[in-house]
Amino acid sequence: MHPVSHQHPPTYTHDATACEECDLLVPATELAVGETSSCPRCGHTLTRHLPEQERRPIAYGFAAIIMFVLSNAFTFMSFSAKGVGQEMTFLQCITTLVDQGYLFLGAVLSITLIGLPLVYIGSIMLVLWRLDKDLHSKALRSLGRLLCRIKPWLMVDVFLIGVLISLVKLMGMADIKMGLSFWTFVGYTLLLIKMISSLDRMWLWQRLFGPTAARELDPEESALSCGLVGCHICGALNEQDAHSCVRCGDHLHSRKPGGLNRTWALLITSVILYIPANLYPIMDTVFLGDDSPSTIMGGVVLLWAMGSYPIAAVIFFASVVVPLVKILALLWLCYVVQRGQGASPLGKLKLYRMTEFVGRWSMIDVFVVAILAGLIRLDNLMTIYPGPAAVAFAGVVLVTMVAAMSFDSRLIWDLQQGERERE
Repeated sequence: MHPVSHQHPPTYTHDATACEECDLLVPATELAVGETSSCPRCGHTLTRHLPEQERRPIAYGFAAIIMFVLSNAFTFMSFSAKGVGQEMTFLQCITTLVDQGYLFLGAVLSITLIGLPLVYIGSIMLVLWRLDKDLHSKALRSLGRLLCRIKPWLMVDVFLIGVLISLVKLMGMADIKMGLSFWTFVGYTLLLIKMISSLDRMWLWQRLFGPTAARELDPEESALSCGLVGCHICGALNEQDAHSCVRCGDHLHSRKPGGLNRTWALLITSVILYIPANLYPIMDTVFLGDDSPSTIMGGVVLLWAMGSYPIAAVIFFASVVVPLVKILALLWLCYVVQRGQGASPLGKLKLYRMTEFVGRWSMIDVFVVAILAGLIRLDNLMTIYPGPAAVAFAGVVLVTMVAAMSFDSRLIWDLQQGERERE
């Protein structure tokens, strides 16, 4: 591991790299604090020189852990109707699902709301704390790769929006009060977001293991055409025949092997799951012995009839429109890449970015069901149970997220390159 100086200059020169979205070679660039380096062809953000990257994430991490502990120590929400009340802690959103036999949903919530966020916070704090100390290089590489891979699966912010939507659904039915744990959970969410945004991935790898060897690059060529491959984890340039990255040790592939076929398979799976997710009830409400199952669209219609137009629109957009549009968009991208249609690559890439960004927000409806099932348990008066569609819908969201990750956006630009060479 390279010796690390304690003097941190006001500028940071990031390594030459290849854009992970279009594969264009980008020479090394010197950045002042607050500046950003972007790909000149597709506009993808490559790296940022953020202030105090060695200290701020640690401070945010400590504060986030404290807030997380407090969010489990008090009442999260309370619900009362007709003189009967029920309190819920944060963990009861998960334990109620497990008690009712929904182990898959309980596992999804446990992993995305507790397990992965705490691993992410702990890994960043450990890496930065040992930045100038002698931590084993293999351990650093393993932690660094872990950070990059679990980041898309942190859904604490999505859960918080689900809580707010649950409030709107319940306001017309009963008296709702937010406990101290709710406010500490809000703090935990905000601090986690700040922690993620205060650390740059490429800066961290370069700070840990130093810059890679200088190269003379043609900034108008792709890495593939020059016999190079860019690492998606740390951004380092490697020779095309290398099996693992010289800096982070991750496996290298010029293009994701079997990525297109895997994306097709995952999308077909999501289409199959999408059918029961919309046909079956996503939750059952038992009120005074009367069972009222509700589908996703049924919940949207009910909210609209109650006059909660913004919330109805959010649920409709996140739970109906987004999954369907994402599936159709990825199917179309796979089709045009397989057919070799290389026109308008930037437009196709923007569509792909949209599908990647919005995919996780479809989990809102699953989180709403978990919150309502954990909170409303008033025995014979009123109880809410998750419906079979909740499992299918969670499967749709997770499978489409993996499908988007499996799709290699560099294939879009390879088509344009092939057309240029034929001309």
